[in-house]
Amino acid sequence: MIKKILPALLIASFLFSYPASNVIPIPNREYLPMLHKVLTSAKKKIDVFMFEARYYPQYPDDPNAVIVKDLIDAHKRGVKVTVLLDASTWNVSNTIQNKQFGDTLRSAGVDVWYDPPDVTSHDKLIIVDDSVVIVGSTNWSYYALERNNEVSVVIYSKEVAKALEKHFHDVLRLSTREPKMILRRRD
Repeated sequence: MIKKILPALLIASFLFSYPASNVIPIPNREYLPMLHKVLTSAKKKIDVFMFEARYYPQYPDDPNAVIVKDLIDAHKRGVKVTVLLDASTWNVSNTIQNKQFGDTLRSAGVDVWYDPPDVTSHDKLIIVDDSVVIVGSTNWSYYALERNNEVSVVIYSKEVAKALEKHFHDVLRLSTREPKMILRRRD
């Protein structure tokens, strides 16, 4: 039985997989240098979908300051930058901190959105120029960038980028420019 199923599974996985010319693992402290390289090389478009994004203005040498600067610099050189952040009702603290990050970008002209509050968007996704994707476990927080064990990958593939752009835009269509802070009352 397994001899009959295995070839079918192999054929199916080949037929339904996306082509990628290059997939590079980016574990732990390799993430920020790779992200910086990808963001600074963007020519047309950067789409970001992030569960947790932090900005610590009191720490100008913090790794998150590099990300904020890269996104603002990309916007200033004419790259269309769209950032979609989680804004969930169950984790108000995360929503407030994401808003601080978003407000920092928006004050520099970056397009910032917040997902619907009744769903948690746990994505950690960056799509650049419809051909480069970074996806994985890495949030944009001090601990994720400097302390935690995290792993992501950078994928060079127009097909993968197109599939994930659809996901990004499906959620973006339901999103708002300001987080909808619906606080549930506990009786």
